[in-house]
Amino acid sequence: MKKLRDRLLLGVVSGMTGVAVKGAVSRVLFRGSFSEAAGPRRAAGMLLPPQKTATPGGKVVGWLADAAVGSLLGILSVYVLSFTGKDKAALKGFTTGALAWVGLYGVLANMGATDIQSSEPRTVLNEFATHTIYGVVASTTAAYLGDQGLFDGGIPWSASSIRASREIYLDAAPSESRH
Repeated sequence: MKKLRDRLLLGVVSGMTGVAVKGAVSRVLFRGSFSEAAGPRRAAGMLLPPQKTATPGGKVVGWLADAAVGSLLGILSVYVLSFTGKDKAALKGFTTGALAWVGLYGVLANMGATDIQSSEPRTVLNEFATHTIYGVVASTTAAYLGDQGLFDGGIPWSASSIRASREIYLDAAPSESRH
């Protein structure tokens, strides 16, 4: 199988895979009455008033917002794996997902980023579970689909690092004189 060599593309693919699994688990928890609301409703609450988040259009907004945030976190996960290596990707993903849960639902939500607040501890714990599942899926997907060079330094971090290394190489090369 051909592996992905672009960190941004790999991050988006990994993030969207994580979002799909997170969404499926969130729906199961909501339908089983283990949670007050599915995850995308909270994401829609960042962009819409609470009474509109449960409408069909509000649900689309929620899924789009969840996908956008998930893609961004997927890119972050790929860079974390590029920096630390892809060994123990599931554990690194679990940690990334837990930190995303604290950052998004703990810090930003309490700062007013969304008008949808959970009042039940079970919902908050289910959100923790779905976010850590997201992190595990996104990171393991990135480790599986990503080219080994992304994780061992074989593929440069950015195009500017390629230019910089060429300039250093050219400056270090002995100059030829025409005598």
